[in-house]
Amino acid sequence: MLLPISTAPSIKQVDTDIFKLRYFGHCMQCTFCQDSCCQYGCDVNLAERDRILALKNELAPFVATPPEQWFKPEVFEDPEYETGKFVRTQTHKGACTFLSPHGRGCGIHAFALKTGRDYHAIKPMVCWLFPVTWDKGVLRPSYDVTDDLVCRNTGPFLYDMSRDEIRVVFGDALVAELDAIKAAQPTA
Repeated sequence: MLLPISTAPSIKQVDTDIFKLRYFGHCMQCTFCQDSCCQYGCDVNLAERDRILALKNELAPFVATPPEQWFKPEVFEDPEYETGKFVRTQTHKGACTFLSPHGRGCGIHAFALKTGRDYHAIKPMVCWLFPVTWDKGVLRPSYDVTDDLVCRNTGPFLYDMSRDEIRVVFGDALVAELDAIKAAQPTA
C-alpha cells in the first residue's frame, strides 16, 4: 500500500543516527523486553483514529479494553499529521491499550493479519514506521530507541529495519536518497 503524497509528512532532513543505531528489530522473536516499546502508547492522527473506530466491533476481541477506552480525549495540533491533529492511545496495565491481551504484539496488527487486511490501513503510522519517526521535517530515530529501549545496540540498523515502511510513507525517491546517504556513511 502506498499512501497518497498529500498524507505523507514532509521530510527536509535526515538524522544520520538512523544509519548508526541498532535495535533487535525482530520484535515477535524477542524474549526479553515484553513489548517495552509499547509501554507509553502512541500518537494517532484523527483519520487513523476514525479508521480504527470504524472497525471497533471486529477489532474489540483483539484489544483488552472497550473501544471507549482506546484513546485519550485530548486532541493535539500538529501540521505534520494528515489531519493536522492527533490523539494518544490510552495505556492499560502499563502498556498501549492495543497491546494484545492474547500474547505478545499489537492487537491491531494481529487483527489485520487474521482478517487479511493491510495493517498499513489500520495501524497507526507511527507504530509501523518504528524505530524511525519524523519530527519537524526530520526523519530520525524514535525517542524510545534513543532513550531507554532495552534492545538498543543489538541487531540491525534502524534504517535497515524500517526501509520498506519508509518506502510506503515517503516513496521510492526518498528511499533512493537514503540508500545513497547510507552508502556514504563511514563503516564502524
